[in-house]
Amino acid sequence: MMTKSFQRLVFCGIAFFCTGKTLGIEPEDLLHYKIGNWHFRPHASSSLTANDNIFFRDNSAESEALFGPKEGDVITQLGTGFQAALGRNEINTFGFGYDFLHRFYADHSEVSSGDHAGQVAASIERGKVRFRTAHSASLQTGVQGGNTWRVQQNDRILISDQLRVSVDITPKSDLYLSGTYSMTDQDESSLFNDIESWNVAGGYGFGYSEKLRFFAQTSYGEQISSRLGRSWGWDTLGVSIGAEGEFTDKLTGTVQLGYQQQTSQITGNGGGTPTVTLELEQLLGRRTLLTLAYTRRNQVNIDAVSAASVSDSFRLNLGRALGNRQKWFASIFASLWQNDFPDIDRSDQALSLGTSRDYRIQEWMSAQLSYSYADFSAQFLGGNFSAQFLGGIDYQVNQVSLSLRFGF
Repeated sequence: MMTKSFQRLVFCGIAFFCTGKTLGIEPEDLLHYKIGNWHFRPHASSSLTANDNIFFRDNSAESEALFGPKEGDVITQLGTGFQAALGRNEINTFGFGYDFLHRFYADHSEVSSGDHAGQVAASIERGKVRFRTAHSASLQTGVQGGNTWRVQQNDRILISDQLRVSVDITPKSDLYLSGTYSMTDQDESSLFNDIESWNVAGGYGFGYSEKLRFFAQTSYGEQISSRLGRSWGWDTLGVSIGAEGEFTDKLTGTVQLGYQQQTSQITGNGGGTPTVTLELEQLLGRRTLLTLAYTRRNQVNIDAVSAASVSDSFRLNLGRALGNRQKWFASIFASLWQNDFPDIDRSDQALSLGTSRDYRIQEWMSAQLSYSYADFSAQFLGGNFSAQFLGGIDYQVNQVSLSLRFGF
């Protein structure tokens, strides 16, 4: 039934804009409103996805006996929202937005669900002082799993706050102070943990050139994991140096290297690890872009309340514009993620591969066909085999999706 709804939405959307065109109504009149210095941009999306393992289940006989066989479904997603911005330039701006997404499962209507998300951001510059802030909050209600060994549908609230203030001390250098806060609040029946973390960093930046900047900073923060009245906290202290901007005419991004010490608030035990952040874009000719992202950091996890971990995340993406009109785009990606828990002899690995083909029908309308494959496994190196039967330890997911988006 929902596949027919997806088709109707697509056809009605195309017919609506085509009819508006014949009546002298341009897409800009419907998708970009201007009231003084305010800009309002509504948008909508729809997608049809075939997923062969919606509950992230293992293929093993033990897992099938406990939780049942793998189950697939066709999922229709309908989304809408808007973005509003105030300001004539990118220096002094204020904006906010809202998005809603609902998922309809064709054969598992009991897990059909919707998400709400809101965002607020501002950027102000006055003389030598620059101020930026961004805040977001969302209510998610879908199936929670993937890169965890537990799977459950439950409600959770996610909050993220970012703040940065910098002051120029010379024409080429500045001092800055930044802060971040994030929270995941699970409902009371959830198998997953509440996560709360904050971090404050201060540093010095130097502009080597107009397009390249070096920086050094120190940071301090706290990470707390809690569930059923029990909580575990870790203090983190780190130092790092880095560079950001244009390294060459075709290579841009950020390179940050450092070291972070993590100490348990309960036992006093601690350990340190090198930290890395790489976000690089390399142009290969006029139409091809290679993107590399790698991070290494300490973290707390929603499925391990009393143990922190060190995670490595790597992603490589190759995108290319096709044809002289550049309406077609193709991309392929590969990602690898490893999360090690030294205190409980556990190691998680996840591999993802995928490809997509995009077509820009109009400036305000685009379509995408994509395929992805994901493989996750959790190994309990200490032989805690009983824990392996609490959830999907080793599973694979294949997914094919067709989507359509309206909006500028």
